[in-house]
Amino acid sequence: MFGLGIRSKIRNLLHKPRPYRSIVIESTDRCNLLCVTCPRLSYDYKPRDLSMDAFRNLIPTLKNYDNVDLTGWGEPLLHKGLFEMIDISHDQGCTAGFISNGTLLDDRRGRKLLEHKVNWMFVSIDGADPGTFSGIRVGGDLGKVVKNCKHFVELRDEYRTAEYNGPFLSTTFTMNRANMPEVPDFVELASDIGFDQIHIKNQDVVSKTNDVQQILFPFSDDQPEIPYDEMKSKFAQARLIAEERGTRLLLPTFEYGFTKTCNPMQQGGVYIAATGEVSPCVNLGHPTPRMMPDGSYLANTGLIFGNVHDEGFDAVWNSAKWTKFRSDFESEIVPEACEGCQLLRKSEFHITSSGPKTAELRKVAV
Repeated sequence: MFGLGIRSKIRNLLHKPRPYRSIVIESTDRCNLLCVTCPRLSYDYKPRDLSMDAFRNLIPTLKNYDNVDLTGWGEPLLHKGLFEMIDISHDQGCTAGFISNGTLLDDRRGRKLLEHKVNWMFVSIDGADPGTFSGIRVGGDLGKVVKNCKHFVELRDEYRTAEYNGPFLSTTFTMNRANMPEVPDFVELASDIGFDQIHIKNQDVVSKTNDVQQILFPFSDDQPEIPYDEMKSKFAQARLIAEERGTRLLLPTFEYGFTKTCNPMQQGGVYIAATGEVSPCVNLGHPTPRMMPDGSYLANTGLIFGNVHDEGFDAVWNSAKWTKFRSDFESEIVPEACEGCQLLRKSEFHITSSGPKTAELRKVAV
């Protein structure tokens, strides 16, 4: 059996570049927290896991992608088959990782992730103060998450080999009015933990009436005045801390507007939900209503092209409906289903502080 580093070199020598960057496969939509910013609270659903049989049936599809993202609207560490999913992804020459809330990242799970050579993991932490954190991430404990992450960073050093340098670790701080003043403290906390990257992003999902009061980019005439001066001051402090510590920091821009493309479509435009339903992205894979700038709600019934339980992925991919959707995006025609989507707002274009580049921080071997 070849090691991950050797397999990577062989793939690079013998195989053509893969057509698409990443495929998102929701391992589970179950979660152990009730975050107030999560769109899951906006609709009724029956929690479930993606079956391992369904995942194995996707093996031929994985060969078209560089990366497998095992995230959806749940906590991937709740899925008992997560480690096998990582192995299968590697066997198809893909990197594999996921986004976690960090609450379940104990010693046992951390060691298993490293034994199965996970390539990347992003941990969502929305506060530097325990009270702020628990007010947003209901059911979570900041002290526990910090302890788990620090220990995982230590384990990563323990498991490093010549062929496996450990996963790239990033943390995401979803910023709103409640936690924005804590941005500098969070950058200090996250760098102390040992994250390779710190990502400060706007709360951009507006699916409940009170959300518009929390967001910090222009959206509606009804929202409170945005404290730009305070934000710029906090960002300057955060940038200085990151530069002093050599930590890569991503911050939201103050340039707002709309675009005709989005990150999910640029990455490959495939989201397979735990139900087996296939959509272009997570936002169209679940029926969450969108609040529009005039205060009205745009009903979002989702956009489902098919189900991998009922037909092969290739049949869904080549369907007339999905083909037209991709063609519209390539022609910069925003499909009707995407109207009002937060991912088409420029609130998430980032400026980067000085610091090591991601590729220099961690070479991911597959």
